[in-house]
Amino acid sequence: MRHLIAGAALAAAALFGASAHAQAAQAPLDLRAAVRYALDHDPVVLNRRATLAQNEATFARDHAAEFPTLAGTLQNQVFKSNGNNGGSFSQFGLSQSRVFSQNTAQIASTFNLYNGSLAQIQSQQAKRQVQSSLDDLRRAEQLLANDVAFDYFSAVQARDAVRLSEGDRAYQQQLLDAARAQERVGRAAGVDVLRAQVNALRSETNLTTARANEANARDTLAQRIGAPPDTSFAFPAALPEPPLPQTPLNALIAAALGARPDVASARAQIAVAQLTDAAIESDRRPQIQLNAAFGHTEVPTTVSTQSQVIPGFGIIPGNSVTGPGFWQVGATSTFTVPFAEYGSRRAAHRSARALLEAAEVTLASTESGVANDVRQALRAVQTTNANVATSREAQRLGAESARIAQLQYRNGLISLTDATAAEQSALSAANDLVVARVNYLNALVRLRTSVGIFDPVAVVDLGAP
Repeated sequence: MRHLIAGAALAAAALFGASAHAQAAQAPLDLRAAVRYALDHDPVVLNRRATLAQNEATFARDHAAEFPTLAGTLQNQVFKSNGNNGGSFSQFGLSQSRVFSQNTAQIASTFNLYNGSLAQIQSQQAKRQVQSSLDDLRRAEQLLANDVAFDYFSAVQARDAVRLSEGDRAYQQQLLDAARAQERVGRAAGVDVLRAQVNALRSETNLTTARANEANARDTLAQRIGAPPDTSFAFPAALPEPPLPQTPLNALIAAALGARPDVASARAQIAVAQLTDAAIESDRRPQIQLNAAFGHTEVPTTVSTQSQVIPGFGIIPGNSVTGPGFWQVGATSTFTVPFAEYGSRRAAHRSARALLEAAEVTLASTESGVANDVRQALRAVQTTNANVATSREAQRLGAESARIAQLQYRNGLISLTDATAAEQSALSAANDLVVARVNYLNALVRLRTSVGIFDPVAVVDLGAP
C-alpha cells in the first residue's frame, strides 16, 4: 500500500510538474496574440467559417454542372436459373441459358449544352452566396477583434487601478505615521490618529477589491478568447497614446463604403435576388442535352448458335460469344410551352421582385448605418483624445496638490481632513486619466473597425499609422 501511495504521489508530482512546465513555456499573450488565439477558438467565427465552407461546396457543385461530365463504368450482370420451366421461348423450341453473365465497360459523357441559362444562374447565385458568407466571416472577425481589445484594455485598467490603490495605501500610511508623530509632540489630538487609521484600513480594503477586480478582468479576457483561466497575458507598462487620425471624415466614409464587409454582403444579396427573378423564366427556353458513350460488351457464358427458322416467326438470329466495341452519340432538345399556369409564374415574379426590393432597401440602410457609424466613431476618437489631455493635466495638478498637502500636514499647517481630501482628489484624477486613455484606445479600435480594415489583427495594432 505504501508503494502504491508513493507511486501515485510521484505520478501526481510529475503530472503537475509537466503542467507547470508547459504553462511556463507558453509565452504570455499580448493584444495581437490574444486576437489570433480568439480567431481560432471563437464559436461565432468558427460557425461563419463552416457556413463559408458549405457555400463554397455548393458553388463548386453548381459550377461543375456547367461543364460536361465524364465517367467510366464497369458493369457485371449475373443470372442463374434452375427447374423444368423452359422459359417464355420454349414454345419456339428454344431454351434459355441457365447461367447468364454479361460484362460491360464504357466511358460516357453528358453535357447540358443549354437549359435556359438555369445552370449559369444557379452557379452565379452560389458564387454570390460564397461572397456574402465570406463578408459575414470578415465582419465577425473584426467585431471579435474589437471585443477582445475592449476586454484587454479593461484588464489593463484594472491593473492600473491596483497600482493606484497601492499608492493610496502608501500615502495613507504616511499620513498615519505623521499623525502619530504629531500626537507625540502635542500638535494633534488623538482623534487624528484614529481617523488616519480608519483611512489606512479603507485604503487596504480598496486595494483588496482592486486586486479581485483585476483577477476578474483577466478571467473575462481569457474566457472571451476561449483560453484557460490561468492563461498569462503581457500587458504594457504604460498605455500607448497614438496620434489623432488626420484623415477627413468624407474620405473615411468613402473608404468604409468600399471596404466594409456588411456593405459588400448587402450588395451580394441584391445580385442573388436579381438572379432569382431571372431564373423563373429559364423553363420557357429550349433545353438541349448532348450525350456520348463508347465501350465493349462481353457475354462469356453464351454459346455461339446458328440462326434458326421458326414457322410463323421468321429467322431467329443466333448469339455470339462476344461482339465488337460499341459507341453512341445522342442529342435531346426539348422546348416546352406551358399553356396554363394558374398564376404561379406571376406569383413567383412578385415574390422575387419583393425580395429584390427588400435587398435594395437593406443596402441603402446598411450604407447609411456605415456612414453614421464612422461619424460617431471619429467623434468619439476626437472627444476621448481631448479628455486625455485634460485628464493628464488634472492628474499632474492633483499629484502635486497631494504632495504639498502631505508636507503641510507634517508641519502642522493643515488638518488631516484637508490632507485626506487632497489625496482623494489626486487619486480620482489619476484614475480618470487611466479611464480616458483606455477610452481613447477603444475609440481608435472602433474607428478602425468601422472603416473596415481587412485584417482583424491590424485593427488592434495601434502602433500602425
